[in-house]
Amino acid sequence: MLVLRPSALSFPLVGLLLCAAAATSAAESDWQKSYPVSGKPSLFISTGDSSTEVRSCGSCREVHVRVEWNDRRPDDFNLTESQSGDHVIFELKEKPRLGIRISIGNHHEPRVTVESPNSADLEARTSDGALKASGLEGTLVLHTGDGSIDVADAGGSLRLTSSDGSIRLHNVTGTLESHSSDGSVSIDGRLSGLQVHTSDGRLDVRLADGSQLTSSSRIESSDGRVTVRLPRTLSADIEVHTGDGKIDCQLPITMSGYNSGGGHNIRGHLNAGGVPLTIHTGDGSVTIAAL
Repeated sequence: MLVLRPSALSFPLVGLLLCAAAATSAAESDWQKSYPVSGKPSLFISTGDSSTEVRSCGSCREVHVRVEWNDRRPDDFNLTESQSGDHVIFELKEKPRLGIRISIGNHHEPRVTVESPNSADLEARTSDGALKASGLEGTLVLHTGDGSIDVADAGGSLRLTSSDGSIRLHNVTGTLESHSSDGSVSIDGRLSGLQVHTSDGRLDVRLADGSQLTSSSRIESSDGRVTVRLPRTLSADIEVHTGDGKIDCQLPITMSGYNSGGGHNIRGHLNAGGVPLTIHTGDGSVTIAAL
């Protein structure tokens, strides 16, 4: 009689399968919670090493927060949350660790998704991770320590800071303050005032048709090329400076001054003139083009 015995080579495979099954069964489900609101919500979202997205759920009457743990363990994090009236606070921070953590293969940090009524005030922060916001109207204050910021289809008072990462805005309205220490900046919207600065990176600004500045505005890069596209109907008192580069202005300007000492500087009026618009780069060329 022939007896079949498992080969010794099969045991490692069996062990791997058992480990995989154990890992799958131990996988944690997503954390999520809804917060009913009766008026305009005010949100404070703070996360450590994770990507965060805040988006509109339209005319819904609740704020919904979801955490996808991916391949991280919930026990590795401190999660705190609370609600007082229409004010919602959510914080997710990794617990301090002793020693060195070694990761093998691809490592995926948690992902936080927040859905809110479209009219909302938001303050959102990440220490190390990308931050996205879309479809919101209100006061939006966004800050990343190390990660990109993306804002789309949003309006109101926008204040953005990225210590190390790009900033991208598409179809935004209202007023803008933007500061980036290291990274490119791309802005597209119908704005009434803007203060934009990047220390090191290319800067592209497009003011959509219908934009009319009502407050003094400044677009500045310490080290990088600056390109600004403006409606032909925009009225402003414009001043342009580059420390080391050329100025290419494709819009008609009524000149009031030009100085090539210590760089290149021009001053003049777009159309009838109006509030000041300053465009400045320390090291790079400036292009002003029509839409």
